[in-house]
Amino acid sequence: MRRDEKPADRGDESKRRARRYRVESEEALKDLALGYVTRFPGSVAHVRRYLDKKRREAIALGETTEATSRAWPDGVIATLIRVRLLDDVAYAESRARTLHRRGRPLRVIERDLRQRGVSADDARAALEALSEAASRPDLAAAIRLARRRRLGPWADEATRREKREKHLATLARQGFTFEIARRVVDAADADALEALVDMI
Repeated sequence: MRRDEKPADRGDESKRRARRYRVESEEALKDLALGYVTRFPGSVAHVRRYLDKKRREAIALGETTEATSRAWPDGVIATLIRVRLLDDVAYAESRARTLHRRGRPLRVIERDLRQRGVSADDARAALEALSEAASRPDLAAAIRLARRRRLGPWADEATRREKREKHLATLARQGFTFEIARRVVDAADADALEALVDMI
């Protein structure tokens, strides 16, 4: 587009509404949900919030009524669970593994799962599965984080002593205990910690 050209008219509000997917039936809401869960895995509670939002938008636009659409999200959720597109336990385990690989401690992982609508029991089950896979998951996560951020033995030798407190603080802010942070930051060399992660 040249500088002297005006941007194309985007149309009025009614044209924008016409481009939006209309939610006039439970089947239409289910189509929206299928597209959503295939792109963005989530918990049952998270998908329910999404469906309720889309239903409220449809009511506001006059595409349906409150009385007609009240049970739609429940029906869609039941269908998604039945065909195994929604499974809180599998979602919680997958999310917990991802966060653990990123170097998050167990209590931070549990808080994240709870904020995403995973029940306390499902979150606990995911953390237990993570603990079974690694005997000391918090230590392994702290080592991974230290390696990624170049803390402790991965830091430049010339400044490592000066930055010790900063490295400890970085791990503490991520939710690791002082004992674990100190063990990682004060390790003699990176190879010893790498070997420890392999054993865990």
